[in-house]
Amino acid sequence: MDYEELLKILEIDSPQEFTFFEQIAEIVECESYIPLDTLTHFFPETDKDSLIELIEGYFEDILKCVPDSQTEFYTLLTMIGQALSGLAQSEDRDEGMAHFSEEFYKFRNWYSIESEVHCVDVVDGKTLDIPVAQALTLYRSERITGEEYRYDFSEALDYPIDEYIMPLDALDTDEDDYSDNDERWTEDI
Repeated sequence: MDYEELLKILEIDSPQEFTFFEQIAEIVECESYIPLDTLTHFFPETDKDSLIELIEGYFEDILKCVPDSQTEFYTLLTMIGQALSGLAQSEDRDEGMAHFSEEFYKFRNWYSIESEVHCVDVVDGKTLDIPVAQALTLYRSERITGEEYRYDFSEALDYPIDEYIMPLDALDTDEDDYSDNDERWTEDI
């Protein structure tokens, strides 16, 4: 898929129009191969604030779909989301977007194509081996379909998160957000 085909799939004329949740979901969950060159051309032209908001919103949405029993996987997805958000916030737009594009490329290929989750139907015992994206969709659909599966995300945990490098400026926090008087940081004794 080249740059023009990506714009067509996203139904936009330029990357500046990359502002809707459905667009980030489309690019992440697309089962077609998207070359790194296409992403490297696309992301630097997007609006930085919109991209950050889309990444954070997307991860917030998919984290709701992780089964409660899969805490390691939930933690992994949280770390990936934070790392991608941090890379998108880089002050050095050119270098940051190049690194973001590489990490996004790695994430979307793992998430939608390469990963494998074992899903066992609790009624008939049939097993589906599907990528993470499909497994989370299957889990979300259980409420509607009435089907129930047991999920094993253990093979999908093999994701090289240690290679992420977040720019320090992405970790900058406002000291007022973490004051000693903040109820979030106090304990009942």
